[in-house]
Amino acid sequence: MKWQEYQDAVGELYNQMNEFGIVKKNIIIPDKVTGQARQVDVWWEMQLGDHTFKILIDAKKRKEKIDVKDIEEILMLADAVNADKAIIVTNNNWTEPAEKKANHVGLDLRILTIDEATDLIVDEKWFMCKVCNEDCVILDNDGFLAIDGLVNWWLGGTCRTCNTVYVNCQGCGGKAIINNETTWKCICNLEWSVFENRIFADQIEDEEDEEDEESDEIPFKDENQLEIEFPE
Repeated sequence: MKWQEYQDAVGELYNQMNEFGIVKKNIIIPDKVTGQARQVDVWWEMQLGDHTFKILIDAKKRKEKIDVKDIEEILMLADAVNADKAIIVTNNNWTEPAEKKANHVGLDLRILTIDEATDLIVDEKWFMCKVCNEDCVILDNDGFLAIDGLVNWWLGGTCRTCNTVYVNCQGCGGKAIINNETTWKCICNLEWSVFENRIFADQIEDEEDEEDEESDEIPFKDENQLEIEFPE
């Protein structure tokens, strides 16, 4: 997930609060001293009697924890644009000193995970990618194969970031990750492959011996390939 998308997701989260005021996303506000343009991720205004209460919300998609420096940076920005309150929303956590600083100055810290963020902005989301854990898989690779007058269909999806391809055979319920180098054979005796991020299924001759036929374990062509569980 790109940081711009995370920012948009945070904006969408607070946009749901529109009934309590006016929410604006990715706006420019002039600095109260210099007049220079200051970019604000999310700006929330609420009318409280005769006073307009202004809240600055900053989205921070990070691999590391929020630290005191981040708190101080947003406090300065909030002061520069005349915000009455500041909120930092992050996918990660924060350090103990950062929490102490935030509590002292009245700045709120909130968690919005990448999983929750993609729920807000990705309509085709299937589930979070189990390979990169940085983005979601979109359900964009389903299809079917007619065999002896019967239709075998599948669900398939691709991670938006690392392009990992997931397949769920609806005939046997088998699930796997496949790529350009790794194919997979499911219990239906279909061999699954991917080319240019598209899933292909081919019926193959049953070459398993009797012992293998009695096993419920899904055989993978690549011994390093593991069966993986993910949502239907």
